[in-house]
Amino acid sequence: MANTSSLLRLVKLVLRFLVSGGIATAVHWATLWGLIHLQVEAVLASSIGAFVGAVVNYFLQYFFTFKTKRLHKQALLAYIPAVSISWLLNLGLFYSLYGGFFSEPLTAQIVTTSIVMLVNFLLYKKVVFRAKSDT
Repeated sequence: MANTSSLLRLVKLVLRFLVSGGIATAVHWATLWGLIHLQVEAVLASSIGAFVGAVVNYFLQYFFTFKTKRLHKQALLAYIPAVSISWLLNLGLFYSLYGGFFSEPLTAQIVTTSIVMLVNFLLYKKVVFRAKSDT
């Protein structure tokens, strides 16, 4: 029964992560799209979009997904390096994929986001939003 309960908690956590991440990703992509239409270069637009999405994402992950008991100071001290890794990963992957493998920025961003999403879940669950009582 404990394994079923643990699995159910993990499934709920993943679903909340996907909802929160989906909203943050929509903000990222909307920013990317808007900036591209304002003639901002695609890699810069993706980078700015990732930053805006990261701000939205912090609050969604903190309050909704992980419902952490960590103080904001502790969570932010862990989130900033984690999101910096994610931001650099987004930048590097998008830069590599856009123009190299994909001619459309949206296609390159979809692939990039899929990879970054997996990294984010692990970083957030294991480092950023875990409380001392979490295992």
